[in-house]
Amino acid sequence: MSATTVSRTATASVVRRPRAPGITWVVWRQHRTAAWIALAVLAALCAELVWLRGAMTGYVAEHGLAVPCRPEDDCAAFTAAVDGFRLRYGDFLGYNVLLLEFLPLFAGVFVAGPVIARELESGTYKVAWTQSVSPARWFAAKLGLPVAALLVGASVLSAVFTWTWRPVGHLDDGLLVDGTRWYEAFDALGPAPVAGVLSGAALGALTGLLVKRTLPAMAGTAAACVLLYWPLTTVRPYLADPVTTTRPASSDYPPSLHGGDSWHYERGMTTPAGGRLPDAGCIEAAGISRCVTRHGADGWYLDSHPPAHFRRLEWAQAGLVTAAAGACAAGALWRVRRLCA
Repeated sequence: MSATTVSRTATASVVRRPRAPGITWVVWRQHRTAAWIALAVLAALCAELVWLRGAMTGYVAEHGLAVPCRPEDDCAAFTAAVDGFRLRYGDFLGYNVLLLEFLPLFAGVFVAGPVIARELESGTYKVAWTQSVSPARWFAAKLGLPVAALLVGASVLSAVFTWTWRPVGHLDDGLLVDGTRWYEAFDALGPAPVAGVLSGAALGALTGLLVKRTLPAMAGTAAACVLLYWPLTTVRPYLADPVTTTRPASSDYPPSLHGGDSWHYERGMTTPAGGRLPDAGCIEAAGISRCVTRHGADGWYLDSHPPAHFRRLEWAQAGLVTAAAGACAAGALWRVRRLCA
């Protein structure tokens, strides 16, 4: 055998040598069991929601609940049917709402612990960094596959739940879904769960990089998600201009905060100078006239959002939450660069 033949054979063997698996493949191998379990759970939840929609719409058609009962009619049978609907399907709707509302928390805890903090705690990230994998690429690969899977799952689940809820959500001013009206199930409908999952994952990544220990990072992410949720619910009513209803002070009572499918979130008294006294404390007292006189009020007001504001509020909140996710992701990337400095 000539030297040229030997050289060609050696070259061919080098070419045919299998390549080392990439970091994305390694991430998949690490989390494939959890991924298959999550996929099975997602399929089961979607099947349950499809069944729930069929059962609810069938009940509504059978008992004639699509048309509200008129005051001049005998509504005893209608009221009994509504109570039966709530008894049969109210808990199903409520549990699904809770599940979707907790998706961001789950995403943050999952990313903070098993994906990021465990790598830093065990020191395995150093192996990847010494094998021509930059810290930024390592961070992107570690987060890319899990976050993409979480976003796809949240999008599918949110879309299916919205599709299930919509046929009964606005019937008779939300009477059937009392407790899960559009403003009560806000974080489970539309783009809200998807934006929340993105924000939770980014917050989990940042927490995991800062804490560097699995269990403390998971606990810290859970606490941070809960703490950030309350300011979000506080500013939500102000993400779109409300509809304001006013009455003169001669009215016996201020506009009601209850009833209908509109979100009545604030009421109070108005002053001649144009000021407002939200829930002045004595509004519910017996001496309404004395309350008005003591505060120098000349009328009542009620701020509310009709169902038509739902999409505007949803997308405004989604944009705000996505911006927060971008800030957390930027902070996490900065932390990664500091780790290798």
